Amino acid sequence: MRAAVVAVVFLAVIAGAGCAGGDDTATLPEGRFLAARQTLTPRVHLFAEPIVARVDVIVDADRYDPDRLSLVPSFDPYEEQGDPVVTRRDSGRYTHLTYEYTLRCLIYACLEEVGGGPPQAQPGGIPPPPSAQGGGFGERNSTRFDAAKVVYDDPDEGEQTIQNVDWPEVQSVSRLHYGDISSGGVSGVGFPWEASVTPLPEASYRVSPNLLGAGLLVGALALLALPAALVVRTLRREEEIAVEEAPELPPLERALALVEWARDRSEPERREALEALAVELDDEGSALAGDARRLAWSPSSPLPQAMGELVGAVREQGADPA
Repeated sequence: MRAAVVAVVFLAVIAGAGCAGGDDTATLPEGRFLAARQTLTPRVHLFAEPIVARVDVIVDADRYDPDRLSLVPSFDPYEEQGDPVVTRRDSGRYTHLTYEYTLRCLIYACLEEVGGGPPQAQPGGIPPPPSAQGGGFGERNSTRFDAAKVVYDDPDEGEQTIQNVDWPEVQSVSRLHYGDISSGGVSGVGFPWEASVTPLPEASYRVSPNLLGAGLLVGALALLALPAALVVRTLRREEEIAVEEAPELPPLERALALVEWARDRSEPERREALEALAVELDDEGSALAGDARRLAWSPSSPLPQAMGELVGAVREQGADPA
């Protein structure tokens, strides 16, 4: 009687919300802080067909914090498909919470047992007809889920169930019957969604995978060893090759080169180059040493032309003292 009264009150609340203008959250009767209603759609369904379980909860936020409310359902033997869809709509002090679950059952428990439960499977995993064993499955199965619990996480007292939500009965109807798949008076072909899987034979190989992998690794290392050896050989050759230094010029040749370089330089550099040439010519016993020194310390700046003529004369003479 209490459950019936609560259901009538909740229906009246939802109806009042609909008459009040669409999306507005319904209010609760005086003295009530929470009301819940459930629906199952469809109530009768084909085997393996999904159904939707929905729970609507209206709560007085002044009494219960909606953020602390949760729904704990149990849909055995059905299984939830995906995550539940939870929506919330607030209106003043009232909050409307909706929980939607998509359910589906694909196991024997959703088929009606007749006289002894699941039959023994024939070769290949196909069950025989009920008449073969005096047991089997019928065409319709009724299931009533355990009550869902509206749980409140009280900050002082912890979690507590504040209301149970009872579900109506749901019926699963078989898509096939043994008689529907009989042929030529021979029944018992069985449900086509059942089958057995014969284990495949173990794989065989012409070459052991471990041996093949080791061979490929050795081949890869060999391919790397060849360029590495060539690089090492080249480096060793470069170390063995002696770097030949340019032959050192004789002192007189260095002095002549210095005079040629100084022809286009400043006056002090010209005089210094000519003096250096005069010193080398003295060492060689050349008569041109005096010419070089006079040009170096002439009153006027040594002319480039005169410096070039002196270099030419020295080269023609070959620094021969005679």
